[in-house]
Amino acid sequence: MTAGGRPGRRPRIVVLEHHPRAHLGALAAPLEGAADLTVIRGFANGPDATAQVECLVAGGGYDGVIALGGPMAVYERDTVPHLRDSLRLLGDAVRREVPVLGLCLGSQMLSEVAGSPAFSGRERGMPAEVGFFPLHVTEAGGEDPVMEVFAGPEPVLFWHQDTHDLPSGGVHLAATDLYSMAAFRLGTHVYGLQYHLETTPEMLAVWVEQSSLLATAGVDGGALLEQAQGLGPVIHRRAERLAALFVGWAATLSAC
Repeated sequence: MTAGGRPGRRPRIVVLEHHPRAHLGALAAPLEGAADLTVIRGFANGPDATAQVECLVAGGGYDGVIALGGPMAVYERDTVPHLRDSLRLLGDAVRREVPVLGLCLGSQMLSEVAGSPAFSGRERGMPAEVGFFPLHVTEAGGEDPVMEVFAGPEPVLFWHQDTHDLPSGGVHLAATDLYSMAAFRLGTHVYGLQYHLETTPEMLAVWVEQSSLLATAGVDGGALLEQAQGLGPVIHRRAERLAALFVGWAATLSAC
């Protein structure tokens, strides 16, 4: 189940960016300090990004994948072609059993490749979920190392209106008051998190200014930013802990 690792090298982690305002944020510094990152920006590089994915699928050589968010939907991949590349790489990563972290859209894409398609929450009468909400951790989540990072009363940021059911063989880790699927795990080190642990207050200010989802959800942007400022240290601390976990898993694989 190796991904082409070589002894003595830093793990190679592929980052799938789907929109310019949805980047690594608080995860950037701890990841860059411990791993070699290959960032694929299909929204900007088109054919070059497709070629990068083709090479990775053909030859491996990567030890982890992080799939980030974006304002598009998984079911819009016919009109947003770079989503198909991300889905292909995520499918390859799951088959190779390398660590995967999917955030928001990335979580929905991970569910898609695992056989449980994403859909609009409106189909089941659920509103857009935008803001900081507490996680309700399941019994299985209470024993999970990633959920341990998010233990405590501090809420996490949600910014979505799409969701999915639990993929076959998946482990349900957390829910919110509005949506049953907030986090899940496949196997040992493949995680889908519907929330944004990476979004710093500075990033969120751009989202508040540019995203139409805020108005759809009827959320006060000023109050949201004030809450984010208060949670800033928690956001960075959690991102650092999760990055350390993820790099540790990838490093074990890279040494195989």
